Amino acid sequence: MHKLCFNLPAMAPFRLDLTVWALKRRSRNIVDQWNGVCYTRVFIIKNSPIKVEVQQKKGKSEISVVASTHHLIADPKLEISRLLNMTLGLEIDLRWFYKLTKYDKVLHPLVLKYKGVKPPRLPSIFEALVNAIAFQQFSLEAGFSLLNNLTVKYGKPFKEKDSICYAFPEPCELMNCTVKELMSIGFSQNKSKTLILIASTIFHHEETLSNLDELSNDDIVQLLSNFKGIGRWSAEYVLLRGLRRTEILPGDDVGIHKSLMGLLSLRKRPDYDRIKKIEKKWYPYAGLIYFHILLRKLSENKVIE
Repeated sequence: MHKLCFNLPAMAPFRLDLTVWALKRRSRNIVDQWNGVCYTRVFIIKNSPIKVEVQQKKGKSEISVVASTHHLIADPKLEISRLLNMTLGLEIDLRWFYKLTKYDKVLHPLVLKYKGVKPPRLPSIFEALVNAIAFQQFSLEAGFSLLNNLTVKYGKPFKEKDSICYAFPEPCELMNCTVKELMSIGFSQNKSKTLILIASTIFHHEETLSNLDELSNDDIVQLLSNFKGIGRWSAEYVLLRGLRRTEILPGDDVGIHKSLMGLLSLRKRPDYDRIKKIEKKWYPYAGLIYFHILLRKLSENKVIE
């Protein structure tokens, strides 16, 4: 076993626990693991699985990183640092956000309670798209059952004496699947077809989705909607969780509809157009409020303390 240990700074204020929960969403998520102290994830670097364990030093805005691999990989620190900065938003400065919400009677208590959470980002567009497909018209619990099944069957394992962790599957591992194989682990026929199409497209035509960071939100929604099986909700999900477009509220998200009714004391559940009006009112931090609302819901359900 080869190990690499180093520290990474985080822009204050920062809380690893809250950020991981905003990323993880449910206890049963086996890709992003959290035991109350340590965040663990397996990344694929140079085609090899690397187990990365992250802890935050008490009272400090930095994280300690321990990376383990069975095969010696030349200088993986740079790529591990890039992936952690992307996933955990370590370099994002949110002081402007705290200033903008300080005098908002509705938002300030919520923002203050979860101060230190950074907007997480899934480490690849492919993973964001697969997440979106899994959660289409499903609860988070049901969606994670699909994702866990997919990860255990097709993700690269990292085995140790008493445990095994899995990396999220890569496009090359899904593009040759049959619809029948994906249906056997719970995906519908249509979702299976979409997964295979997207995996194949990204593997063979990587340039198709390689420049999304350079495109406008509307252009990205239009581009992603060209894939059969990817609609408006899925595209906006990718904007927020795959590209960290924190000005976005997924307007078709039923959970957001319910949460905003309570937060804003609305008489009836908001529709898509109402959500977009709220999004404009909260520009450019509506997506940040989304993550705070998620944490509040997790707290109410006793998932986090």
